[in-house]
Amino acid sequence: MTESTASDTARGTTEPLPVPPPQPLRNPLRTRADWERQRQACLADPGAFHGAIAAREIHWWVPAGADPAIGAGGAWLTFDEAGGTWRGWCAASAGPVATALGEGFMPWARAFDDTQPPHWRWFSGGCTNAGFNEVDRHVLAGHGDEDAVIYEGDRWDMAADGGRGAPLESERISRRRLLLETAKCAVALRALGLKPGDRIALNLPNIPQQLYWTEAAKRLGIVYTPVFGGFSDKTLSDRIHDAGAQVVITADGGYRMAQVVPYKTAYTDPALDNFVPLATARAVVAARLPTLTLSPAQSQRLLAVLDEALAGEVTLLRGDVMRGVGRALAELGRAGLAAEAAGQVRVALAEALVHTPPRVQTVVVVRHTAQPDLVWRPERDRWAHELTDAALAPLLQAAGVANEAAMLALPAAELVRAVWAVVPPLKLDAEVPLFFIYTSGSTGKPKGVVHVHGGYTAGVAHTMKVAFDARPGEVMYVVADPGWITGQSYMISAALTTRVTSVMTEGAPVFPHAGRFASIIERYRVAIFKAGVTFLKTVMTDPQNAQDVQRHDMRSLRVATFCAEPTSPAVQQFGMGLMTPWYINSYWATEHGGIAWTHFY
Repeated sequence: MTESTASDTARGTTEPLPVPPPQPLRNPLRTRADWERQRQACLADPGAFHGAIAAREIHWWVPAGADPAIGAGGAWLTFDEAGGTWRGWCAASAGPVATALGEGFMPWARAFDDTQPPHWRWFSGGCTNAGFNEVDRHVLAGHGDEDAVIYEGDRWDMAADGGRGAPLESERISRRRLLLETAKCAVALRALGLKPGDRIALNLPNIPQQLYWTEAAKRLGIVYTPVFGGFSDKTLSDRIHDAGAQVVITADGGYRMAQVVPYKTAYTDPALDNFVPLATARAVVAARLPTLTLSPAQSQRLLAVLDEALAGEVTLLRGDVMRGVGRALAELGRAGLAAEAAGQVRVALAEALVHTPPRVQTVVVVRHTAQPDLVWRPERDRWAHELTDAALAPLLQAAGVANEAAMLALPAAELVRAVWAVVPPLKLDAEVPLFFIYTSGSTGKPKGVVHVHGGYTAGVAHTMKVAFDARPGEVMYVVADPGWITGQSYMISAALTTRVTSVMTEGAPVFPHAGRFASIIERYRVAIFKAGVTFLKTVMTDPQNAQDVQRHDMRSLRVATFCAEPTSPAVQQFGMGLMTPWYINSYWATEHGGIAWTHFY
């Protein structure tokens, strides 16, 4: 984004925007025959086809010995199609590396390993890191001053901008600032004792801190699970347990439609304090039974009835466990167990269930709404800003500067070297899990989908070119939460990997009126827009909504796409007429991670 564009946005100008001049397509495949040839090539050799995509879309760690230009610490390299060589940066010095390696070189042993179906593996032996590809490499390439993310808060001032309204809170986050914030969070996670392969859960509003902690986990090879802020405490509890999270990162509160949502109090604390994992509850009951007056046969029957009553649960309330115990005791009573003995068993098991082990090691709390009288568990709860403030000290020491502003002012290579001296991006096997995200599907039970550092990152980056013809420096607005796959894949990963500026908004895009999202498109010159079908159906429900949208200049928008559910011709026509003629349809799901079928841009 140019300086003039940034200053215009800061002034809140409502002058008509220039219509962007037509740009040549970056994707050379223009005709049906071109795409058919690509399809046949993919079918004939999927490893070669997708390997070529992965080689050019992201950087891979290549060890010393592959080429004399690579130092002892290895290098982060990507294939430069224009030059026909592999180029990148030294993993030790952050200096540029230009190799003699050509198109025939691949940084993995086998692109597509189908020797153990259905357990297929991609890029076996290759190493990369999603965090490096989303953050570090853009700073090294000289784009550190670009906006990585534009954040806009939920609260709105209707009197601003001549009565059209404007946000009370907005922030531009440069790529170098994102690198430093990510590094601070990574140091903090490591100080909590987390190491590669450990798991964390994030339950946060759509605010920049969500992005910082997510990128920190990627950097360290820590597997994270994002949980949508609108889910219940029970849903959060189930996901924390199923993912094996040792740390939960939450907030004191978030804003939605001018109301405060108390995240920690409403979701995190009840999830951890009120619910017990099924396996833990059963173990507590089984351990207490031998000390009671039941016979071995009676104890076995109680456990069998309890198992039947609680089957299919992941975590549950202690009262749910006791209802199962009550059912078992009722059956044993009919078989001769005295009422007094049954009462003693009930009391003893209820007492035992009170003293279950802690669910997680730490709860990290981001201060966002400054909630008063926040319930605090000093043995478990930690303020995020205190952790990151402490984490800044070793980074400043490595940079040899006195404060954060001085560190951000360093030349790109010096900034990166200082960060790498303290918390470098780890080289990780391409198949190492990046995050778990849950989908209930037809069963209603959480099923964790695993996405990995290699294929996922390269794949979603490639879809940006195919579906949107996305160009570095453009602005993309995705109406989504990181707790849904659309937020993870397109608001965060695909946008950051391809050097597209991502708009992150807290709250509802149609509050306080339907023109809110259109004002965002106008203010930030959004070129790419992605939102669910339900969102557009909401706009269609009232003619006033369309009038609110039309008050804003959306000529910067050149492509949009639906997500989340199939769209009808009427909805698609409405979107094309109201917003942009190129409102395309696409199909994908949580399991895919990125767009699978689409109209091409």
